[in-house]
Amino acid sequence: MKRRVLHILIWAGLGILISDLFYRYCFEILAVPTSSMQDTIEAGDYVWVNKMIPGPRFSTNKPDKYRRLRISRPLSYSDVVVFNFPEADTIIDSRPGESYYLLRRKHPNLDSLLMNAGWGKLLTLDVKNRPRMVKRIVGLPGDTIEIRNGLLHINGLFSLEDAAVINTLQWTGQPNELNDILKQAALSAAPFTNNDKLYVQLSDEDLLKLGDHANDLQRESLSVGIPDPFVFPFQRSWGWNADNLGPIYLPRKDDTIDLNPRNFAIYKRMICVFENVNLQQKGESYFIDDIPVSSYTFKLSYYWTHGDNRPRSFDSRYWGPVPENHIVGVIVRKKHGRS
Repeated sequence: MKRRVLHILIWAGLGILISDLFYRYCFEILAVPTSSMQDTIEAGDYVWVNKMIPGPRFSTNKPDKYRRLRISRPLSYSDVVVFNFPEADTIIDSRPGESYYLLRRKHPNLDSLLMNAGWGKLLTLDVKNRPRMVKRIVGLPGDTIEIRNGLLHINGLFSLEDAAVINTLQWTGQPNELNDILKQAALSAAPFTNNDKLYVQLSDEDLLKLGDHANDLQRESLSVGIPDPFVFPFQRSWGWNADNLGPIYLPRKDDTIDLNPRNFAIYKRMICVFENVNLQQKGESYFIDDIPVSSYTFKLSYYWTHGDNRPRSFDSRYWGPVPENHIVGVIVRKKHGRS
């Protein structure tokens, strides 16, 4: 009897161990809370995350020792990935789902709000404990990313994004016809007005269903030179916005860049926070641990991500590149849940 109980305990322990290893390093089911990937993934969907692409990760908090076990293929364009939110190295304990850095950009008096308005305390999180996001990879390490009039360009060339990507389009036909046209095409998108103009948010897949009526829809984008202070890297004087930004080079591991006042704003957080290097700027000179330097060699590779529901996506346009050690895995399957 004792031997039988021992066998049961051993097999139960092995089962728990295998399940834990499977969860940690192979596959995971994840609920997606937001609509930033609509219509590809709806809010409330459950997704299968394949952690073997790009491979199980180790020493995520130590850039010098970080590595992956390469089991399958590397990441590629259009992969929908799950990753730990890069701006969540610091969070406010009472507002864990919000970006601390975005709150600080919006509220210059944030320290006072934390102390006097009871907003909460600051917490620091290891990489694996940071909230997760789901986005699509549109830029790989070694690419130069640029957005011109809302259109993605990679290495100077226009890049056709996934047909599921939703954009805001202005209707230039008869205003009273749009609702009927959308219904005839079995599209549920709801038109809306802004400054006496009629808009609708549709994907390229949706446009195909409209036939010739698609000619009366024009992509809406912000004008060049209208600055958005909440767009990466938060330099109002650059005049960047969500539809016009870049060029931004995405470093690969072991890439070396020259440091200068123009690119320091882009790479400072990558170097200081993600790669844990004490880099300081003094005038037009740069120092690592008080040693003067003129260049930097990266320890990690970086990716650029967008949400498919472009008008409602908080993505790389607003917080920058994703370090490779933050990426959990690739979504390979989804099923609808309750939103």
